[in-house]
Amino acid sequence: MPWFVEVLTAGVDVQDDRVEFEVVGWGAGEESWSVDYVRLYGDLSRPGIWQILADKLRQSYRREDGVLMNLAQVCMDSGGHFTDEVYAFSRKLGIDWLIPVKGASQSGKAIATFPKTRNRKGVYLTLVGTDTAKELIYQRYRIQEPGAGYCHWPVNDCFDEDYFKQATAEEKIRKYKHGVAHFEWDAKKRRNEALDCRVYALTAVRILQQHRGLDLEQLALNRPVPETGEDVQETPAPSQESRPRRISRSSYLNG
Repeated sequence: MPWFVEVLTAGVDVQDDRVEFEVVGWGAGEESWSVDYVRLYGDLSRPGIWQILADKLRQSYRREDGVLMNLAQVCMDSGGHFTDEVYAFSRKLGIDWLIPVKGASQSGKAIATFPKTRNRKGVYLTLVGTDTAKELIYQRYRIQEPGAGYCHWPVNDCFDEDYFKQATAEEKIRKYKHGVAHFEWDAKKRRNEALDCRVYALTAVRILQQHRGLDLEQLALNRPVPETGEDVQETPAPSQESRPRRISRSSYLNG
């Protein structure tokens, strides 16, 4: 992983015959680096696939300075046909680490509404403002220069054409209800699992920042600038307002 990754999160989408998840690294200003995308097929009513998923989520990732990093927070879709299984999975892996989430398509709703207490199933079911999250993600897709909000993807087989079609599958559509215009995000029956995974990974980093004390900017400032000039153009005295400009490595795609 690139040197500027400060923390890792994952967003997990649950389908009837599989689970899919994206691992995302986050830096200052929520600059993001997609690290991995995994699809696991199997019978979700049986324990086998859940154990494989648990092992995958516990995997460590090596940053380019040699530091091994684990996932700091995982958000997992619980709104489908396997709600009880997701709740049980959260209790097994750690209710503070793997957070069941449920989409709340409501304009202006916060990306992460983390509850003060556990629900009756003993988990921290978190509502996700999916409209707000998608609006932000699509805005970030359009950022052209590395820095706050910029999205990086590696040159990797898991980030193929199908992934990018899914990650951009939805459109903002104007609709009317009782004569009043409003907007809805609509995939128009296109597959959108990759977008959902990105929404949940974003939700996870927001939970870390809002409820776990994560400060991405402070973490970035506390680490020295790498000595190699390959990836960084240095500016004098980095500060909260002025930090070295990042340039994507050759193994990463801009955009």
